[in-house]
Amino acid sequence: MRSLSRNTGTLLLSNAGSALLSFVLSVLIGRVLGKDGLGIYAAALAWVFPLSLIADFGISTLMTREAARDRALEADYMRLATVSRLWFGGGLMFALILTAPLLTSDSRVIDGLRISAPLILITPLFGNYTAIFRARQQMWPIPWLNLGMLTIQVALTFIVFTAGGSILTALIVNTLTSAGQLVAAWWIWRRWFLDSQTPNQVSLQIRSVLMQAWPFAVAGILAAVQARLAPIMLEKLTDTGGVGYYAAASRFVEAGRTVPNALFGALFPLLATLVAQPEQMRRTFQKVMLGLGAFSGVLAIGTTLLAPLILRLTYGSDFLAASSTLQAAMWGLVPSLLRAGLTLYWYAQGREQLVNRIIVVMLIVQVGFSLWLIPAQQAYGAALAILISEIIGFSLLLLPLLWNTNNERQ
Repeated sequence: MRSLSRNTGTLLLSNAGSALLSFVLSVLIGRVLGKDGLGIYAAALAWVFPLSLIADFGISTLMTREAARDRALEADYMRLATVSRLWFGGGLMFALILTAPLLTSDSRVIDGLRISAPLILITPLFGNYTAIFRARQQMWPIPWLNLGMLTIQVALTFIVFTAGGSILTALIVNTLTSAGQLVAAWWIWRRWFLDSQTPNQVSLQIRSVLMQAWPFAVAGILAAVQARLAPIMLEKLTDTGGVGYYAAASRFVEAGRTVPNALFGALFPLLATLVAQPEQMRRTFQKVMLGLGAFSGVLAIGTTLLAPLILRLTYGSDFLAASSTLQAAMWGLVPSLLRAGLTLYWYAQGREQLVNRIIVVMLIVQVGFSLWLIPAQQAYGAALAILISEIIGFSLLLLPLLWNTNNERQ
């Protein structure tokens, strides 16, 4: 628990600062360019993020779990992961550049997709290094990398807008600063982690790694599609204004995830090492779930009472129509965080396929309710569809745990 607390605190610094700076960036875009500008920014990145997870192929998660158990695997995992990113990420990057006009009819979103396409390669390459940092339970480089990149990005975006730049220029800044973050991560790894690695005692093959990573890849892709499905469907079924309202509300949800995400980053490698100690693992997990439920419940109640005031003070009166969307989205955070905790538990147990099947069910539910609710309720309907799917996903992940617990007691 001391290790969990220390690493959670380090990642909390990173996540809190990152959420704040991302929020400032979102408000800056919304204030200067309005809901349409923010909608273009969100729509472009909504396509890029799922593709970057495809390029990752779940290898980052696999690296964290396996390297936490055996440091002798680090060198081979880093080598094979880099090769796979270059092939998958590079291919998907060029595919997006070529097919962007098929994904949307808005010329500004098309340009935004092409500008942001290199992130499909940059993001998973950066994940190589953070996976090793997490596996070692040495989290200190992560705040420096994330906060440094976002601080530079916000400052450059402000300068760009002051000079009369457009949303496309802001997307260029986003891509370039992310590339700089990757270079910095590589340097830290070379300087402080590479020389101290345990000598390589094994020889992994890329085929075997990809086969092990496959369930994580599927889970990551499905989760990314689920997370980005709402803005994509809003852009298709309504307009960029609806996407902008949803993007404004989702920034507060992302801020609400700051503390839990820090916890999750430290929890996963710890659970991976505690699998051999079931009783200690169970006690640790129960404390985590109670904390997640209390934390998310307080956030949801507070947002329900203060949503109009929050939006007025941040995005301005033009975004007051997003109040109901913000309230529904924050209530969706409650089952979402509890589901995330259960997901890590099953990952540590090697039950990735269980998680995948349930995410597929959640996607079907979200698409069905989105097609029904978005045309009439727009951004609010998208938030409601997510809330319903998250409740179902949490319930389905909890059932086998309760079943196992009852069997053990009998």
